[in-house]
Amino acid sequence: MANIVYEDRLYNEKTKLAFMSEYAESTQKILSRLFKVSQTLEFDLDKDLFEFNREQLRRLFFLYLPKTAYSSKANVTWVSKYIDWALEEGYLDGLNPLDGTAKEWKEQFVMKSLKKYWTAKELDKIINKCVNAQDAVLISLLFNGVRGTANSEILNLQKSDILFSTNQLSLRDDDGTSRIITVSDACISLCEKALRESEYEKKNGNASKDIKSPTAALVSNDFVVKTAFTRTEHFHEAEKNIVHRRLSVIGEEINEPNFTPFNICYSGMLALAKDLFLQSGELGDHEYEVVFRQFQEKSDQSIYRIKAEFLNLTQLKELYKIS
Repeated sequence: MANIVYEDRLYNEKTKLAFMSEYAESTQKILSRLFKVSQTLEFDLDKDLFEFNREQLRRLFFLYLPKTAYSSKANVTWVSKYIDWALEEGYLDGLNPLDGTAKEWKEQFVMKSLKKYWTAKELDKIINKCVNAQDAVLISLLFNGVRGTANSEILNLQKSDILFSTNQLSLRDDDGTSRIITVSDACISLCEKALRESEYEKKNGNASKDIKSPTAALVSNDFVVKTAFTRTEHFHEAEKNIVHRRLSVIGEEINEPNFTPFNICYSGMLALAKDLFLQSGELGDHEYEVVFRQFQEKSDQSIYRIKAEFLNLTQLKELYKIS
């Protein structure tokens, strides 16, 4: 696995440790590394990886960045063992979605030059390809620093929270915190369009010809992000997985497995850092403070990781071709 720093925590830690305890210490270290990577996606989807479907697992295996076919297959094997264990222990009903996966499927995750960060112009092009404002607004909100616990700042956003005259959003996180931030003109415009949207085109307008209906009516309410009106129980704020599910469709269409809420946020951090750097000529404490305030990063551990991993002059100059 590539030498990338992840937060030193596990999702559903008690369950993970129970599984790991059945193996020797050397194996536990391997499993610990796998689970530290998976926690980013688990927190994003708000569920343990043993509940992932095959497409969600596919996205996870890319995140491990295996350098060889052997390590790619090993990652799939260990995660499959964890899912089997969860089934045996009664944490899960049904079948293991990794059962029957072919050798070629397990080897598809070998690290290539996978894109992880996008410039503002690149994301604008992706947004312009979105036929639904409901999809486009997710990208724009994340890029502007709106996220919260399990994307709750996005899901809780209503028309009354938008001050159109000053481009300000009043945000509420499920952890009880609230804040006000300023976003771009484009983001406000997309919020307006998403609020007015009443019909959702499936698969970004590329639904299979065999599908019963290529569109779905959206629930009528004052939330910016709305659930499609199909067997839904979420008539107010949308369900938690909707952000990741809709972005997954866009990611598949543009063939970018790393097109995730985290990476879109990180791209927004880099864009803001770039603007600040061009203004001041440096990326110092003040510039970092502005970025972390906009993106609600408070944890010293997270800030250290973010700086080490990508929010630095080296990555910024490489992404934006600044000499």
